[in-house]
Amino acid sequence: MILGLGLPAAIWVASKLIKLSVPSATQGSPEERFLWWIIGPAVAEWLFVLGVVSVLRYRQLSLKDIGVWCVGSWSAWAFALVLAALSIGGNLRFLPRMNVLISSAFFPQGFHLLAALIMGTTAGFCEEVLFRAFLMTEFANAGYKKVAQVLIPGVAFGLSHAGYLNQGFLPWLGIAVPTAFLGMMWGVSYLLGRRSSFFMMTGALGRAPG
Repeated sequence: MILGLGLPAAIWVASKLIKLSVPSATQGSPEERFLWWIIGPAVAEWLFVLGVVSVLRYRQLSLKDIGVWCVGSWSAWAFALVLAALSIGGNLRFLPRMNVLISSAFFPQGFHLLAALIMGTTAGFCEEVLFRAFLMTEFANAGYKKVAQVLIPGVAFGLSHAGYLNQGFLPWLGIAVPTAFLGMMWGVSYLLGRRSSFFMMTGALGRAPG
């Protein structure tokens, strides 16, 4: 509940503070407004990660103890790559409808590159730490079976996107349900990788975590 509902609440607070304290967040150019709009969620997610690090340190543990930076397995690599390809392909089909060149998704420049780095790094790192490595480990330590370890954090992942409720309930539901399913699939990948995250960043493919 803290992650599923607390994170969007923290994002809302951070975004409000930015709008109240940074004039360009509401009066700047479209690029400036968009950058400040994504900085609010980024700040909130990194603060939650710091909270997880603090909890782990209190338990005399580290991020590596919950799978961060550990290596994975061949099956996890294959599953994650297929899932990533399907996810990217699904998103790319919307670009022509918005009169955006598909090539711009692979070769962003200037403002678009900065926005992609902020969003990609924050979502890729923070959400893996929060909803896979930490939350799934908590459910495992509490004695939950693997199905629950995948399903419940996946639902929490979908709920964490409650910020889209300002677009209406049905638009939010249309985002939350696929997002929850995607979170479950990344959870399966986490388990296939022998409870390790970011196995694609270690360069040690196929070896079990030490």
